[in-house]
Amino acid sequence: MRNSQLLYTANSVCVLIMSSVLLGAFYFQFGLQENPCPLCLLQRMGMLGVIVGLSLNTYFGFKSEHVAVVLISALAGVTFSIRQVLLHICPVLGEPTGYGMPILGMHLYSWGVVIFGASILGVALFSFVLENEPPETSRTPSVFEKRAFYFASFLCFANIIATLAECHLGPCCENGPCL
Repeated sequence: MRNSQLLYTANSVCVLIMSSVLLGAFYFQFGLQENPCPLCLLQRMGMLGVIVGLSLNTYFGFKSEHVAVVLISALAGVTFSIRQVLLHICPVLGEPTGYGMPILGMHLYSWGVVIFGASILGVALFSFVLENEPPETSRTPSVFEKRAFYFASFLCFANIIATLAECHLGPCCENGPCL
């Protein structure tokens, strides 16, 4: 496998990893009936932005604009995640210490910090590797890359529909539907 093809495959694997995180969020939302809070939805939007930037890399080649979409989305997402972590570090006496059920000892928003941090580190590493790669004139994505792209596109669309179903066209309420 050529070095550039390896980069595209790694990029598509990253798309699938981020998509699996969103699938996990869907499981919490629909399987465990834990509706996401507004900060959770903003973190999902950050993940969708990372997926869009990575998908642009897959279909149109690695460009600094696509890397910037990933970086800006990951920075926004980590900001929302850190904000939510800080809200739950020192809760008000008598209130629960976290939002939702923890996974491996950490809540989803704490995992968000880790995931977005890994995205920022990953895009930095991709940038270093891409400096040494010659630009490709034309390229057709592989079957694996196309499937990862279509799966991520479906998941992004499903996320938009789920958010509209929960929030309609107005603001999302903290716990349950607005009255």
